[in-house]
Amino acid sequence: MEKLDLASFALSHLDFTLLDPEANEQKILEFLQRAEKNKPAAVCVLPEVVENARKKLSDSIIVASAAGCFPNPNGDIEQRIADIKTAVDGGANEVDIVMDFEAMMELRPGEARSTLQQLIDACDNLPVKVILETSCLDVQEIEDAAIIAIECGASFLKTSTGRRGGCTPLVAEILAEIIQKNSEVGLKISGGIRTLEDLELQIDAMSPFVDVSTMGPEKFRIGASSLLDSIENTMNIE
Repeated sequence: MEKLDLASFALSHLDFTLLDPEANEQKILEFLQRAEKNKPAAVCVLPEVVENARKKLSDSIIVASAAGCFPNPNGDIEQRIADIKTAVDGGANEVDIVMDFEAMMELRPGEARSTLQQLIDACDNLPVKVILETSCLDVQEIEDAAIIAIECGASFLKTSTGRRGGCTPLVAEILAEIIQKNSEVGLKISGGIRTLEDLELQIDAMSPFVDVSTMGPEKFRIGASSLLDSIENTMNIE
C-alpha cells in the first residue's frame, strides 16, 4: 500500500488504546476527545473507563475493554469475572482478556482452557479478543494456545498486552497461518507497533497467508497508542 493508503487503513482498523491505571480524568478526557476526532475502529480502555467512553464517543466507535484484571494472566477467578462484569455493565462492545500463558508454559493447558472458558462465558456473548502474550511463548506454545482460544470461543486472537514484549513479524506470520485455517476468527496485532513502518513489516510477514487489505475491522485490528501519531502526521490531521 502507498503510505497514505496505509495510514487510512490503519486508522480504520485501529484499537486506540489507553490502559494506564494511573491516568487521571484529564488524560482520559484528552484521549477520548482525540478518539472522537479521528474516528478509529475502536478504543480499548480499562473497565472503569468504559461507561465514560461509551457516553462520550460516537456510536460508530467500538468500546473495547481490557478486562479480567488486565494485564494479569491469572489470579482469583471471581475477581477476574467481576472485572469483566464492570466492563460489560458499563456498555463495552468487546472484551480483551489475557489467557493464562504461564499455565501454557508450565504444561498445564487444561487449566488454561478451563479458566479461559469461564472468562469468555462471563462476557455476555460479546466478541472476545484472547491475548496470547506471544512474547513469552515458543512457537508450539503459541500454536497450542491459539487453538485452545479458538475452541473456547475467541472472536480474535491477540498477540500481546505490550507489557512483556511486543508482536514480531514471526508471530504475525504464525497467527496469520492459523486464522487462514480458521476463518471464523480474527486477528489483532499489538505490542510495539508505533509507526506505519512497524505496521508494514507485520503486514508483509502475514502476506503469504492473508491479505489484510481485504479484511474489515471485524476480522483484523491493530492495537496501539502511539501509532495514531504516525497516522495523523501522514494524513496531515491537526
